[in-house]
Amino acid sequence: MAPKLAVPAGLLLLAAGVCFAGVVEVQVKLPAPQKVDTTSMRRLLVASFRANDHPELDLPREVNRSLRDLFRKKTGFEVVDAEPLPLPEQPIEDVIRNTDYWKRLGARFNADLLVGGTLEFATRDQSGFQQEDIVSELTGQRLRRSRWVDRESFKLDLGVYFFRGSSGELLYEDHFIEEMVFDGKANDDLTVLHQVVDRVSEGILGIVTPRPRVEVRHLFTE
Repeated sequence: MAPKLAVPAGLLLLAAGVCFAGVVEVQVKLPAPQKVDTTSMRRLLVASFRANDHPELDLPREVNRSLRDLFRKKTGFEVVDAEPLPLPEQPIEDVIRNTDYWKRLGARFNADLLVGGTLEFATRDQSGFQQEDIVSELTGQRLRRSRWVDRESFKLDLGVYFFRGSSGELLYEDHFIEEMVFDGKANDDLTVLHQVVDRVSEGILGIVTPRPRVEVRHLFTE
């Protein structure tokens, strides 16, 4: 007969607890440090964005206004109230590396921190057949049928780049992609643009200010 192995009592208790305990899922808010050290930075300038053409909207101007409003309301920066100047006529990769341009911009507006970037905002038809359950008025039975639904999809692809005003150096870059789908074909593009930018605003703010992040924790109960 094989010898019996001694098992520590503590291990048995732990195993029993795992086997028989219930589990409760809770959400916990934890502080998340900002990505850019903004110590001693006071004035922020929202510069221009390289954007795709849009038949109705001036996309660089609209995203500039949205971000100025966001930083003014949600941070302690003094946001420079200035319309965006055109970016240099260079590929966007060269613009980002053009420290002389960003340094001159910082000096012109006396800005400690600058943000510019790229923007793609596109609309796509997502109409199609949708399955739905109905109850027959004649028989009372539940039936499944297909019906045509008009829908529009709006997709935002926003690249943000933060620069130090005194030197023009790139401090941080990030990319945000968000898509929203709406019923109908009469949605207002400007309203939707601001809604989609609002959905990525917490991520943008988290670059320059501490933001709480929500994580899921599992607690064992008796």
